[in-house]
Amino acid sequence: MAKRYVNTRGWWGIFLHATWPTLLVTVLTGLVFQIVISSQAGLSALTAGIVVWMLSAVSVVLIASIWKNHRNLAIPVAMGAFVAKMVFLGFLLTVVPPPDWFHTTGAALGALVAIIVWQVAEVIVFINTRRLIYP
Repeated sequence: MAKRYVNTRGWWGIFLHATWPTLLVTVLTGLVFQIVISSQAGLSALTAGIVVWMLSAVSVVLIASIWKNHRNLAIPVAMGAFVAKMVFLGFLLTVVPPPDWFHTTGAALGALVAIIVWQVAEVIVFINTRRLIYP
C-alpha cells in the first residue's frame, strides 16, 4: 500500500501543491492550442491560465497571511476573496478590450482548464491538510 501524502505546510502547502499542476497544465494547454490552432490561440490560452493562477494564488496567499494572526477571519476572508475574484474577472471581461491577437476560444478553454486543475489540486491537498489545520 502506498504511503499517503500529508501536507505539513498548511496554507503554504496548499498554495505550492495547487500552483505547480496549474502552471504545468497552463503551459501544456497553450502549447496544444499553438500546435493545433495558431500562435494567437496558444498565447490566449496561456494568458488566461496565468490570470486564473494569479487570482487563485493571491486568494490563498491572503488566507495564509490572515490565518497566521486572525484564524477566526480566515473563512470570511476566503469567501470575500472568492467574490472579489469573480468581480475582478467580470471587470476584466467587460471593461478591458481584448487585443487584436486574442483568441476567445483559446482563452476560454485555457482559463477553464486552469480553474479545474487549481480547484482539484486545492481540494486534494486540503483534504490531506485538514487534520493539521483544524486539530
